[in-house]
Amino acid sequence: MKTTAGRIRNYRHPWRLRLAAILLGLLPFAMAEVGLHFLGLPRLPPPADPFVDLHNLRPLFTAQPNSGRLEISPERLQLFRPASFQVDKPAKTFRVFALGGSTTQGEPYSTETAFPEWMRLSLAAAAPGRRYEVINCGGISYASYRVLAILREVLQYSPDLIVVYTGQNEYLERRSYEGYYQQSWGNRVLSGLYGLRIVQFARALTGDVARRQEPLANNRTELEQEVEALLDYRGGMAQYERGAAWYGPVPQHFRWSLQQMVAACQAVHVPLILVRPVTNLLDCPPLKIQIDPSLSPASAEEFEEHWAAAKAAADEPADCLPHLQRALAIDSQHAGANFLLGRLQYDQKEYVAARQSLTRAKDNDVCPLRATSAIQDIVSQVASEHQVLLLDAEALFAERSPHGIVGENWLMDHIHPTLAGHQLLGEELARLCFRAGLAPSPPEDWQRRRQTLMAEHLSGLSEAYFHRGKQRLEGLLLWTQGRVQKVRDAP
Repeated sequence: MKTTAGRIRNYRHPWRLRLAAILLGLLPFAMAEVGLHFLGLPRLPPPADPFVDLHNLRPLFTAQPNSGRLEISPERLQLFRPASFQVDKPAKTFRVFALGGSTTQGEPYSTETAFPEWMRLSLAAAAPGRRYEVINCGGISYASYRVLAILREVLQYSPDLIVVYTGQNEYLERRSYEGYYQQSWGNRVLSGLYGLRIVQFARALTGDVARRQEPLANNRTELEQEVEALLDYRGGMAQYERGAAWYGPVPQHFRWSLQQMVAACQAVHVPLILVRPVTNLLDCPPLKIQIDPSLSPASAEEFEEHWAAAKAAADEPADCLPHLQRALAIDSQHAGANFLLGRLQYDQKEYVAARQSLTRAKDNDVCPLRATSAIQDIVSQVASEHQVLLLDAEALFAERSPHGIVGENWLMDHIHPTLAGHQLLGEELARLCFRAGLAPSPPEDWQRRRQTLMAEHLSGLSEAYFHRGKQRLEGLLLWTQGRVQKVRDAP
């Protein structure tokens, strides 16, 4: 009877047997997928960007004639600073490539006072017998998808470590994502299948390795060889509109780019440090504000009335706050109203609320030149998901800012650190290398040695260097306001 009852129970749940049979049949494929991933096979060309067309990009480095060295191509020096290194890495040399945008380059100054240089000096102070070579590949206005191309290139040049500080420039170049989202359901399934190692291995065996990821949208935005930032041209600010359709997919594109950086480094066992970018919350008003375009005319008029009254009474919190609250009840995501509220809360010592309001102001800036919270969080998430080293610059600066809100005490403008800020980043990157075992632990007198090396380095810089930096800062502030005279060539 027990045997019969057991059989009856099994017949009542035939789907369990079928599911078990299916899973058992898939097990060899799953094991093969895991095994190929562990072995790093197959070694195929990197996948093309499914969001934009980057075929116009060119290598950053070119060979110096008869020298055995590579240098940043002279034609790239409008957006990069000179850098070179030996093709054959010298013995006892620890080679680091620092990638990113203008912060990596050291704007508004230059590479001589950027965090990669302070990182090099901090590492050198810990191990005088070891040569540290930190090559600054920061490009002005370079977004993650362009940084990815440079990362793939420099992996050929015997790096011991790559540091990436990116996320501030994701909205500088306008692009359309319609092609990506208009792909058919079948194409999306095929794209997923092409990402499987077992499929890639089968294609490698048959010689079909021209492209790793197919099919791609045939109407992806074709980007120029060099950055064409909207704000580089007259009228660029006007092209930023609240709720623009192309804003939405940017974080997804950013995540894909970071994941590809991680995959590329892990495939060749090169350590990677990602830096979560820091932004100026306290002392940087939104660069552009617009009312919610979906509001009815009556609601828009009511908002403008309260918003105007709030601004007029900004120096009188008791009069300002009621109008501000009424305005935000109508348009809760208005960047300007949130910034003014945050400043009032900060002055009234409501620091937690102030940080929340100031963050909303940044995240809803119509011209998002500061990394949004979504972008910042993706950096942390990708690092955590893939067990990549992370330096949280936002937390680092917040811990050293009054009430945990970063402002002009550490940042010269909307995103660029002060000289002390760059030195702090360099020091913390070195400490991260020590903790990760990438560099020997520092001796007890490390800080003294470090301060000596930094002082010697600064003494070698001329007054003209700092004067040029101040001039560039003035120009940079005008640029963020859209006040440029350059006219875009007619198509």
